[in-house]
Amino acid sequence: MGIAWGKCVIIDLPDLDGVQIVWHPAYAAHLLIDSWPVDHGRAYGAAINACADAVVGTRTGEHARIAFIAAINEAEIEMLA
Repeated sequence: MGIAWGKCVIIDLPDLDGVQIVWHPAYAAHLLIDSWPVDHGRAYGAAINACADAVVGTRTGEHARIAFIAAINEAEIEMLA
């Protein structure tokens, strides 16, 4: 089910209680699809694709992590780590 990230990403999503600790592209994709404050944007779409690709093994987990961080920045979500 894809490759877990070597370094987690910690974010504070406004619609969820508490911070989210993201270690895996499958969970990142879940957050992007179900809990993201915006459902558009270039980085948003790229992150969904990169996470899905990492889950099936056609891209690296690190590629998905970088794309996820770009989507965080695009949506102006607070990243704690």
